[in-house]
Amino acid sequence: MAVALLAILGVYESIPVTERRANPPPANETAKAVHDLQTSQQRAADQLKALQQTVSSDQAEIIRLSEKVTALTGKLEALQQSFASAQRAPALLQPLEPAKQKRVAR
Repeated sequence: MAVALLAILGVYESIPVTERRANPPPANETAKAVHDLQTSQQRAADQLKALQQTVSSDQAEIIRLSEKVTALTGKLEALQQSFASAQRAPALLQPLEPAKQKRVAR
């Protein structure tokens, strides 16, 4: 359905602006109804274009945020691996002999 709407919008956009803009409403009822329909169609096309721009902008934001989440996930995994390695080898981090305290001469 979106493809059909895009195709219709593409055809509509190819019509010169002077042809799209309706003249002041005519006097007879049929012509007035046609004018009202054209006005509604123009409004709908404008709203569709604005919606497409919003969706496009939102998609770009989603991609940007997804890339940030991926980067943060990588950093988190690296930290978790580092933490796990530190827990596996606690003896390597502790000195073999306790350090002797230096006495200060008074």
